Amino acid sequence: MTKPITLQTSNLFRTFETQEEAAEFINSHSLPEERRLLWLGFAFGCNYAANQVNKTFKLTYKKGK
Repeated sequence: MTKPITLQTSNLFRTFETQEEAAEFINSHSLPEERRLLWLGFAFGCNYAANQVNKTFKLTYKKGK
């Protein structure tokens, strides 16, 4: 039997529920350079997380999804 795995988030950073919520937060910053750096960091983080999950786990949909 396989042990269930739960990925933990950090309370140090904001956790967005949707891409739209992340975009709204990033675009709320007034300086273009801030927005650019936030988008860059967000993209790096998303790619890193997706890569690690894909290399480590076999993903399947939960019931009802």
